[in-house]
Amino acid sequence: MNFTSASVKLENDRGKSTVAIMVQTAKHHLSMFSPSMAWLSSRALILGICFTFVTGSTALQAQSAVLVVDAFNKKVHVAADAQSKRPVGGIAKIATAMVTLDWAEASKVGVGVLATVPSYAFQISDPGSLGLQPGDQATLRDLIYATMMSSDNIAAITLGDFVGKDHLARLGKAGHPMEEFVKQMNQLATREGARATRFTNPHGLENSRPMPYSTAADIARLAIYAVSRPALRFYTNQTNRSITIYRAGQPITMALTNTNQLLGVDRIDGIKTGNTARSGGCIVISAEKPSSVQVQADKTSLIYRHRMVVVVLGSANPFAEARTLLHQGWAAYDRWLAAGRPITDKRQMLDQF
Repeated sequence: MNFTSASVKLENDRGKSTVAIMVQTAKHHLSMFSPSMAWLSSRALILGICFTFVTGSTALQAQSAVLVVDAFNKKVHVAADAQSKRPVGGIAKIATAMVTLDWAEASKVGVGVLATVPSYAFQISDPGSLGLQPGDQATLRDLIYATMMSSDNIAAITLGDFVGKDHLARLGKAGHPMEEFVKQMNQLATREGARATRFTNPHGLENSRPMPYSTAADIARLAIYAVSRPALRFYTNQTNRSITIYRAGQPITMALTNTNQLLGVDRIDGIKTGNTARSGGCIVISAEKPSSVQVQADKTSLIYRHRMVVVVLGSANPFAEARTLLHQGWAAYDRWLAAGRPITDKRQMLDQF
């Protein structure tokens, strides 16, 4: 394999910013991108990335793994270190929410049922921003909001405890509910093609053994499944929301603020942020452009939907990086559409990552 180095400049909407990139570029991947895409090609093919954004006197340095894929065609438009196993922090809660929603639908129980915060949750995590207490109750719906919007660990543990207990009871099996829930998380990941993911808890903290890990490519697979479920949009696209907690039978209103600072920017409607000491700054965003109609040779028309998913893991500035990558992804996608949506190399597809 041959490697090259590159240094490029990027002009952003605040003026010119120099992006110095020391990259190792695998030449056999160059077929994924057009030769004219100098910045995109360099950024997309980074195997070990160390880059600096310089704006005025401020410099931001980061190492990250990224992947940008359109959700309907599953063509990868940008990828960097996308197959490396690494901690993903609270991004794991995407799987937590999806297992809960899948269970609610399959069991016919729904998300309006009350779940009780287990006492052992506080041996795993501090009370968090909501200040939940042992014995508190909330609907699964409100616990999903707390898990996805505020990334509350106790809420995620409560979801795992409730769904895990119910699943064990339906199977007629003994066991710890958390272990059963995590088993369902990993089965979901496997079903969606995540080949390099191991969830060990529903909250994403790296305080369990063995430690959890995933890859940018695998998280993209889970994100595509998540955005295919309309129900999840309710839990990821709101900036603020109030939920109700029942403490000793008395209702308490709690305010949630979404940790995703990019909501509403550039049509972004989700999905999840995460940040631990081991994972660094992580974010998964998704954005959809208006559908378009294309007239075929036989005069029939096809309606095309356009949704992009961006995964950033281990970034010093995940919000800025994710937004930049979204712009790059749409630019590459638009060129690909204009060229007739060619697939010149199967390695361009998500299932090859």
